Amino acid sequence: MTSKSIESAETTIGRQPSLTESQAVRVTNPWPGVARAVIDNPPFNLFTPTVFAGFRLLQQYVDDPANDVRVVIIESANPDFFIAHVDFSELAIIPDIPGAANVVENWPKFAEWLSSTPALTIAKLRGRARGIGSELAISADLRFASIENTLLCQIEVGFGLLPGGGGLEWLPRHVGRARALEIILGAEDFDAKTAELYGWINRAIPDAELDAYVDRLARRVASFNPVSIAKTKQMIDQRSPTPPIGDYAESFGAILGLANTERAREIARVARGRADGNLATREFDLPVVYDPDRWAE
Repeated sequence: MTSKSIESAETTIGRQPSLTESQAVRVTNPWPGVARAVIDNPPFNLFTPTVFAGFRLLQQYVDDPANDVRVVIIESANPDFFIAHVDFSELAIIPDIPGAANVVENWPKFAEWLSSTPALTIAKLRGRARGIGSELAISADLRFASIENTLLCQIEVGFGLLPGGGGLEWLPRHVGRARALEIILGAEDFDAKTAELYGWINRAIPDAELDAYVDRLARRVASFNPVSIAKTKQMIDQRSPTPPIGDYAESFGAILGLANTERAREIARVARGRADGNLATREFDLPVVYDPDRWAE
């Protein structure tokens, strides 16, 4: 993305004060009935307990009837990263901040909430959405992505693991079994046009038009009867069931079990060596994910 387009994106998103006690996930109310959540965890939106605390505060804000939220837009302040990978070194930490909770125990509840809340949830994608970034997006009701600047990937199998945050639950529903296996077992990056073709996202949109399209849709839906919005979601879910929370919990438990295997530890060791000992870096997320041929010693 050019410096001019980055400046435009930052101007569009703005730096308004958050309506919640989080700056890592800033919540604003740009129009009646619409909550905008901007992920902003410099330098590259690593998923940490601080970010998760911000998501939980977003949930509390949306669930409060006094705020009359009918549509939620989730986007990134960083045009190169929607959400980077999980920092496993911090996963068990519960920081002393509002909204903080154990990620392992509470992520399934939040991921399930994204589809079960009466409000319409929309993920607006720019930059890399790998691993839990992809899983956040696919747990939302709708996904729209920049054609020029979006890459999606479920990287986990490439590291001896499996998707534990909703990939196993949602991808088969969105893209079908065969394509879900291709995405998950191949562990490769997909561009927005291919993701649209597969059904991973609703629509790939030119970057210059993405904000206006999502904003127009959000304002339109928010102008409708909230009871109609909630009842429509409820009845669609009865006819096409969403993943039960127990499935999320089972997958998250499985990824933690695999992380303790010798194979996963060896891959992580090689990856750290290639990333100068630190996987929590921007540079680690820039290349294509782990490839046994490319990273062979």
